[in-house]
Amino acid sequence: MQLDTAEQALAYLAQFDPETNYTVWPFEMGWVCQPILTPEQHEAGMGLGLANLVIDSQTGIVTVQSSLAPQTIAADYTQAKRTGRPTGNQIYPHQWNITIRRVREDPETIVYQMTAVSLKDPPEPTQEHPLTINKSTFLIDPADSLSRVAMSYAEWMRRQNSGIWPEEATTRR
Repeated sequence: MQLDTAEQALAYLAQFDPETNYTVWPFEMGWVCQPILTPEQHEAGMGLGLANLVIDSQTGIVTVQSSLAPQTIAADYTQAKRTGRPTGNQIYPHQWNITIRRVREDPETIVYQMTAVSLKDPPEPTQEHPLTINKSTFLIDPADSLSRVAMSYAEWMRRQNSGIWPEEATTRR
């Protein structure tokens, strides 16, 4: 993994988020990356609490970090990595391919069959189980992290499709 320049870091970010422009700051362990907001996004207050990303230049792992100043994030990440406890949630490279297929639906709930296939090396066991979503509260059963990702994606697709829940959908985490 070669991420020695700002151009290389920006090209790497574009692999998984081509629609967003970033400002990047180098630090000892990699790059702190902050989305560049449009004037409309600024006016809407979207800059408040805006998360940053860190690209680890050794591993290529991209994690979501807090909205603290880039220098603070860099110092915290460096310290955490030195102690063997890197911070943030990994968003790239993707670790799971998650597919849902609708099994049944009634006015209160929708049930999907969820299959999560590991993209890790070595891979983790495939997870397969029913996923029940309460359509008004968005509570789910089971409530594991991969099921939450599947529910969030299904609900996002519903909003994009005039309130109709997807028959089938696939996302990555």
